[in-house]
Amino acid sequence: MRVRIVVSLLFVCVFAYGTSALAQHQTPLVGAWERLSLKNDEGVDMQPPEPAAFVIFSADGYYSQTVIPTGRNKLKKLLEDMTKEELLNRFQLLFAWRGTYTVSGNTLTRRIISHTNPNIEGTELVQEFRIQGDLLILTRPESKAEARFRRAQKG
Repeated sequence: MRVRIVVSLLFVCVFAYGTSALAQHQTPLVGAWERLSLKNDEGVDMQPPEPAAFVIFSADGYYSQTVIPTGRNKLKKLLEDMTKEELLNRFQLLFAWRGTYTVSGNTLTRRIISHTNPNIEGTELVQEFRIQGDLLILTRPESKAEARFRRAQKG
């Protein structure tokens, strides 16, 4: 009798864990998104929303985001042959980061595992989100900042 109870409890625990893991996989964030617009902390439109930004949310709770300026000069030099000014120009406004994310209601929490700026690694970015059709809107409750993304690919 005890064995049945233990096996039943084990089954319930495994099923409950599987259901919660499945809920994370089914988040509407899963897929690739391209940024369309951006507002700063004061709510002022930054137009055009340069540089271009893309974010990918995977079903297993990981994300990756890149921000790469368009129109950068193409130099026919190796990186090690560039001047300090050429290097600064090449990498200014270029960002890439990745990490894990969780969703709780309409709150998105991203833990930054690696970033082009190592000072940001290990921190969290907490945003509120809403999805309207193929539009993802990210806001920060403590400011008027807002980023709007268009779904590039369904997950």
